[in-house]
Amino acid sequence: MDFSLADELQQSSEEDYQVPFDFGSMDPNEVNASLNSIVDTITGESSAIQEQDVYDTLRSLLKHIESLQGPTINKLLDAICSGFSNEIDATSRDNDPTDHTAYRSHQQALEMYAFLLQWFVVDAERMATKQAKADEQIAGAPKKKGKATKSTGKKRKDDFTWTESIPEALGVMAKALRLRTERIWQTAPERDTFISNCFLKPANLLAESEVYMKTQDIKMGIYKIICVAAKNHGQAFGVQMTIMQNLQYAEHLSEPMAELVTILNKEFDYSQLGEDVLREIAARQFNTADSKGPRSFSKFLVRLAEISPRLVLKQIALLQKHLDSESYPMRNAILEVIGLLIRELSITEGLDLEPEQQKRQLEAFFDLLFERFLDLNSFVRSKVAGVLLKTCELPTKQPKLRMKLTDLTIRSLEDKSSQVRKNCISLLTKLILTHPYGMHGGELCLSEWQARYKALEDELKVLDLPAVEEAEAMREARELMEDPVEEEAEGEGEGEDEDKENEPTEEDEGEDSDGSDLAATPKKRHPRNSTGGAKSRASRGPRPSALDLAGADQSQLLAQVDQDTLTRLRLTKKYYADAIAFIEQLTRGMDVVEDLLASTVKGEVLEAMEFFKVASQYKIEAAHGGVKRMLHLIWSKDEATTEEDGKEVKGIRSRLIECYSQLYFEPQPDLTEKEQVIRVAQNVIELTRDATLAELTSLEQLLGVMMSKGVVEDEVIAKLWQVYSSERAIPKFQRRGAIIVLGMFAGPKPEVVADHVETLLKIGLGPHGKLDLVLAKYTCTALSRVAGSVKKVKGSLDDVSVRLPMDSPVFARLASAIQHPSSNKEWFSMAEQAVNTIYALGDQPDALCSAVLRDMTMRVFGPQGPTADAAEDVEKDEDTEMDVDDKEDADEEDQLAPAATVAGSVAGDMDDDATPTPSSGADNLPTTGSAFSLSQLIFVAGHCAIKQLVHLELVERDIKRRKAEEDKKAGAAGKAAGQDELDQVAGSVEDEIGDVIAATKERELLYGPESLLAVFGPMAAMIVSQPKVYNNPMLKTAATLALSKFMCVSAQFCEEHLMMLFKVLETSREPAVRSNIVIALGDIAVCFSTIMDENSDRLYAGLHDKDLTVKKNTLMVLTHLILNGMIKVKGQLGEMAKCLEDEDKRISDLAHLFFTELSTKDKAIYNNLPDIISHLSSGANPVDEETFCKSMKFIFTFVDKKREAESIVEKLCQRFQVATEARQWRDIAFCLSLLPFNSEIAVKKLVEGLPFYQDKLHEETVFKRFQEILTKANSNKVSKNEQDLKEFADALEEHRAKGSEEQEMARKVQKSKKKATKGKARPRRKAVSESPPSSPER
Repeated sequence: MDFSLADELQQSSEEDYQVPFDFGSMDPNEVNASLNSIVDTITGESSAIQEQDVYDTLRSLLKHIESLQGPTINKLLDAICSGFSNEIDATSRDNDPTDHTAYRSHQQALEMYAFLLQWFVVDAERMATKQAKADEQIAGAPKKKGKATKSTGKKRKDDFTWTESIPEALGVMAKALRLRTERIWQTAPERDTFISNCFLKPANLLAESEVYMKTQDIKMGIYKIICVAAKNHGQAFGVQMTIMQNLQYAEHLSEPMAELVTILNKEFDYSQLGEDVLREIAARQFNTADSKGPRSFSKFLVRLAEISPRLVLKQIALLQKHLDSESYPMRNAILEVIGLLIRELSITEGLDLEPEQQKRQLEAFFDLLFERFLDLNSFVRSKVAGVLLKTCELPTKQPKLRMKLTDLTIRSLEDKSSQVRKNCISLLTKLILTHPYGMHGGELCLSEWQARYKALEDELKVLDLPAVEEAEAMREARELMEDPVEEEAEGEGEGEDEDKENEPTEEDEGEDSDGSDLAATPKKRHPRNSTGGAKSRASRGPRPSALDLAGADQSQLLAQVDQDTLTRLRLTKKYYADAIAFIEQLTRGMDVVEDLLASTVKGEVLEAMEFFKVASQYKIEAAHGGVKRMLHLIWSKDEATTEEDGKEVKGIRSRLIECYSQLYFEPQPDLTEKEQVIRVAQNVIELTRDATLAELTSLEQLLGVMMSKGVVEDEVIAKLWQVYSSERAIPKFQRRGAIIVLGMFAGPKPEVVADHVETLLKIGLGPHGKLDLVLAKYTCTALSRVAGSVKKVKGSLDDVSVRLPMDSPVFARLASAIQHPSSNKEWFSMAEQAVNTIYALGDQPDALCSAVLRDMTMRVFGPQGPTADAAEDVEKDEDTEMDVDDKEDADEEDQLAPAATVAGSVAGDMDDDATPTPSSGADNLPTTGSAFSLSQLIFVAGHCAIKQLVHLELVERDIKRRKAEEDKKAGAAGKAAGQDELDQVAGSVEDEIGDVIAATKERELLYGPESLLAVFGPMAAMIVSQPKVYNNPMLKTAATLALSKFMCVSAQFCEEHLMMLFKVLETSREPAVRSNIVIALGDIAVCFSTIMDENSDRLYAGLHDKDLTVKKNTLMVLTHLILNGMIKVKGQLGEMAKCLEDEDKRISDLAHLFFTELSTKDKAIYNNLPDIISHLSSGANPVDEETFCKSMKFIFTFVDKKREAESIVEKLCQRFQVATEARQWRDIAFCLSLLPFNSEIAVKKLVEGLPFYQDKLHEETVFKRFQEILTKANSNKVSKNEQDLKEFADALEEHRAKGSEEQEMARKVQKSKKKATKGKARPRRKAVSESPPSSPER
């Protein structure tokens, strides 16, 4: 039978390929009978395939394979595979090296079997693809019920399953490739046709399926066929082309092709193909437009570097040119490859490189990575940080490279890309975790390392003596080396040379003892190295017997020992210097990472939190600030847990609680349970030390949440009570910290404090509290928690707070604390908290506060009251009782305020600090007394007024609650007919209650005939209105604060004194007074918005205050009022915009936050934009151009709607008409250039506005801005007719030239006028000079 493989391959791929039998129309039984006879024939003799009827039957079955049943197809495949396998075996048996005739006789049978098998593979793959599409359609369609589903399932069960049969077919193909094909096919084209078409083609076809490549058996079968064909059958070039095509067009084959190259290299010992592929990839050019290709090739390179790094290492010199490729995925791939090669060079032994060469290679790789920190693409900069992060985990630590890496990472923390910043924070964290300075336990406390370094430096000063005294130096060295070298080595490299009897063991001495021992060592040795001793020895000269040694060998040994010691100490010194440099580098980066805690990108914040947690665990002192700043993240609303890259990412709030738990609450493995409780108590107390009010507020929220979640154990709370109630002398901050934390824990769980009220009264409001007013203040805060701190729901009448009877000892102690004579400034905050606690716990707080005010009034104005001197004596007594350990703190906090107490006589003119008595006497003589005591009285009166206001609201709510309960009880009886009338009556009763309470607040508190506060309102107003008379700073501050609080009570009182308050705001020299007034005006605006709305302009004056605190408070108050709609903006947003570029970062950040929040309100920024531009550019206090540009660039980011932008174009163009100065033209042109110009209408309005600005184009900057606008419009392609933009550009150029000529002409005219003026002036001077020197009259 004649058979041509090439012809059959070509014909079978055509649709009209003719076969002798039409099995598609036959009965299945007939088909099976024909197939069975063929199977029997082939089984008996595999070479029977060459018979015409056998071959025709098989190819006819393949032609109509789609109409065959599943079992028939399986049998057909088995017949072909078994026959092919038998024929391969027969061929192998005839393999005789001396006679190739029998071997070659199998050529046709092998070709026929291979042709049929590849045809089967192609057809089966086509059928499988169709079936997959049909299944997808069925899955997408509505599911059918009943018998149809069962029949479909049965049919599928009988179907041919191609996936299960693929390994069998691949196995036969691989077996066939074991044959020596060069002996069978005499010409290369014939052999190539056989191998490439019958084996490689089916294998590549199967590889195109992503599903098959995930099945290990199929994947390895394909790999084996391709590898054997490449190595043993001369198909290397074809395989190489196939690999390149797969990488170009099939992205899922990137990693499999890398595995293929690796198998070919490792299992088949054929690296040439892999090297050729890498060289071809290195020669390829990738551009930015191609996205699929570079991504596929990059995956290939990375995977190949992972599993076969040495193969890539040989070609890296060629591949690294892709670091300059236009395509960033390729740059990323090379970076990752370099990282993997660094790993290979670092951890693998047996490389064909010298150690020095290997080191240079590593340094070169790191330099390539470091360069990419400056890449223009943020993805590449982000990738290099990720690659370097992996290199940190390698066992080989290179301090120099790590120093440079740390420096570059800290610099990149300010990158504009959030992903780069996030990865750099992760890299810094990893650098800490993997640092090589673990000699002393691995902690990175800078002060400890510096102490060790100093001690070692002193050590070396003793050992490093001049060469002229070599003999004496040897003797010194011998004496210093009395201790064995081994003990010094165990002393952690610090060279402790103390006497053995004074030297502690390594277990007993910690890091601190190491440093102290070393610091003490030089002092003991110093006398031996004194200057006098050196001179006397020098005068005597060196003696041959100075060493006192037995012989030359011993001398050499000692010299060697001494040199070893010096070398070790010098290396240790270098080690310490590197550690200190690393810690200092980290310290420099802390501020930037702290700022990133406030980032709006969640990933950055989480990484920054992790960094500070790790840094704190490693005892880096500079991390303390970051850990404290993390506290404020407790207010974050992000609590959701998300997934990124398959990892669970917690919310910011949840992560913060986790970090603080790990840092301060989780048990340490080396501590007992008791020690653990002490540690936690110390930690939470330390958190309150030197904490600001904002930090304490955030800490309270955090500890409250942790208490609710059960993180805090009861033993810790018991320990804190033990610290608080300790009778022995302890530092003040510990007792204060204990009660602060207990008060915070009592927020969600009031019983923490409620069960220890007696302890609070005994300690905080007892002798300890009188000595330490800060302790008393926080004790009052903790006491107020007894009432409970459940948030009141707006509109709800429920009140769950606990109230105590007024005869409770709590109130007597609180009143006593307020009335106790004191001249300490801390008294004011303590008194404020005491009044708060009285109103929080008492059922009739006003009665107690009235009694306190009467007693304080008698003390201030009555003759029997204690004078300032008495108060001073009390303070002195208190100071003597304070514990010695905290004297500095006591001196700072309990000292008398300067000029706070004044004692004067009744006679004579009124003293500066004199205070008129509110009572009317016959002669109305003024009295003098303590300004500080009067300040205390006024302060308490003002705070009582504001608390009474709140108390009346609670009373109103309580009355309404009782009324609601009564109505509820009567509700069952009132469900009959008159229900509407009852509802109306109930509503009118509630209204009456509200009116009565409102009238009480407005007219009774400050104007009632029997109101005690009515006395103090006018008194505070009088003190404030006469600053020259009452010029004590403390008194003025207290009176202003009290007046502000009185003004929040009554609208009438507010109206009467508002102008005076504004006047004080303008004229006061005290920043505290101005700051308090600004905050008070904000409260007044909330209480009486109509009164404040008329004078809201004056509020903005604080934005120009020289004091930063006043400025910041003004900005915060205005932000609150504007965003909450309390005051209307009347064109003053420009004043707020001036704060955007303020020198103080807090003010600048607040201004940015304000405009960001304001942008969420509909058209708020758009409506005020003209006023903002006016204020910044040409207002009363315009900003400089640079500040204007920065501010407007930020504000214009919120103009993102097309219609708004189009309208602004028109308004800005018209603005040119009224602008008279070049500065204003430049500002307007800059604002125009900030707009997007992404619509045809915007460009049209700009062109139409040409008459308004055509005469300004001669200004260079203005013209430049319009050029930028043209470029933007052209790139956006907004104009349908490009000719219009070209004409506009020509018009701009024409008007610019015309304007320049006019300006030049104007300059010439001006110049000629000046010349003419000078010409006229000269003759006059001549006339004067020609006149006689003196007049004739003289």
